[in-house]
Amino acid sequence: MKITICITTFNRHLDLERCLRSINQIKLEKKILLNIIIVDNSINYNLLKIKKKLSKDSKYKIIFLNQKNRGRVFARNKYLKKLKHINPDYICLFDDDCIVDKYWFKECFKTIKKYKADVVTGPQIYLKSSNSKKKGNNFSYLFEKNYKNKKICCVKWAASNNVFMDYKIIKKNNLSFDKNLNKFGVGEDQLFFSKINRNGYKIFWNKDVKVYEKFHFQRQNYKWLIDRSYRLGVLGYYIDQKEYGKINGLFINYFKSIYYFISFIISILLLKKNYFEKITNNFVRFYGRLIGPLKFKNIEFYNK
Repeated sequence: MKITICITTFNRHLDLERCLRSINQIKLEKKILLNIIIVDNSINYNLLKIKKKLSKDSKYKIIFLNQKNRGRVFARNKYLKKLKHINPDYICLFDDDCIVDKYWFKECFKTIKKYKADVVTGPQIYLKSSNSKKKGNNFSYLFEKNYKNKKICCVKWAASNNVFMDYKIIKKNNLSFDKNLNKFGVGEDQLFFSKINRNGYKIFWNKDVKVYEKFHFQRQNYKWLIDRSYRLGVLGYYIDQKEYGKINGLFINYFKSIYYFISFIISILLLKKNYFEKITNNFVRFYGRLIGPLKFKNIEFYNK
């Protein structure tokens, strides 16, 4: 069985090294042939500085690629193009700053066997900060899927920071990430896996299929929260349009806009934990959805 791990990176060499060390520790059956694709998304191919070190330290063969056009969509489509020549049985998608649990493959195969899953995903768990001077909430939790106390459940899409999937799905349906979402820096994976779900493939979320990510201090910043919420609000219209068609997508977009406005009002009335960030997220998501159909084509978040 051939499995290819796909990672995109941009100037996070230390994080990438840590990610690859965690991949070395994953429990893997001997019958599996594993290799890794790393796409460097820097203009000057900065990964060349540590390329030899990464190859030497890795237990598995690494294929290095460079994508000079900046943006996640371009980088991810670069490894999809390379996969056509490798033709693996399964592929794994990780972020360059994640630490993969050593039982990750074991839990993925258990999920496939028991539930006949085509795609397996799981949580991204944020590691607590050791810096006592910067305690606080990581606002990323507002954008993570919450499946409450469920251990395993069937879902409509997956985030590309933690995915195991049958490669035949991509090959058969000639799938790629939508270039129109590159300027947002988010959302392209939601649309990609939503399309897979609409084509009849089963996506399962398993809480034991987990990766870990370090604490990002900038994600305690309200400016980061507002920017993220606004991006997701504006692009939500485009995703709904792609899923449900132009007219239905527009209707659903404004229905969701109303939902976020009601959530905003409720979050004001209920003095619960993380009060201000929830109010902020709900209002900005409402506003982004409201103006999304008018702003999507002209807006530009990603400039370099």
